[in-house]
Amino acid sequence: MLEIKNLDAPLGAQISGIDLSRPVTSSDVRTIGDVWRERLVVVFHGQKLTDPELIAFSKNFGELDPPGANPYGQPFNKQHPELNVISNVVEDGKPIGNLGDGEAVWHADMTYVEVPPKAAMLHSLEVPPPEAGGNTYFANMFAAYETLPVDLKKATEDKVAVHDASTNSAGMLRKGYRQVTDVRDVVGARQRPHHIGGHTPL
Repeated sequence: MLEIKNLDAPLGAQISGIDLSRPVTSSDVRTIGDVWRERLVVVFHGQKLTDPELIAFSKNFGELDPPGANPYGQPFNKQHPELNVISNVVEDGKPIGNLGDGEAVWHADMTYVEVPPKAAMLHSLEVPPPEAGGNTYFANMFAAYETLPVDLKKATEDKVAVHDASTNSAGMLRKGYRQVTDVRDVVGARQRPHHIGGHTPL
């Protein structure tokens, strides 16, 4: 039976009592989806999934988007190219994953495409100890908008953000792209805030 615990933060919930490596019932899929829509980030501790099991669980929530292009021009997981690999590990002089040991800036995934993914699933295989840093943080952009002063809310009306596809969230140039120095030359998408469930994100 699912157990749900909201985190003491503006977002986030922990769900236990489920093994994601096994087929998930439609009832549990609905519950997990409801918790995610309300709390925006859902954490499942202690899960051990193979790549096919991660893909199968992810598909309960919709069609999967392929990862964005990376600086090396080929998927890190050739057997399952729909999975992205985020790693700072280097083997035989080559990185085994994307983003490396740099600091990724605050970002939302793949906002440079016309219809960005609605969510991302992260499956941690190896995590540095807390004293090493490198924690992943999440921000509630609905709460950020709701707490803006009225004049700033009005200033955001009808604004469009131009999202550049040439670099990843660590600022590394993707293979096949050129460095953008003029916003008019951006290859990417123009995004407006999406209203979800009556809420507006910043």
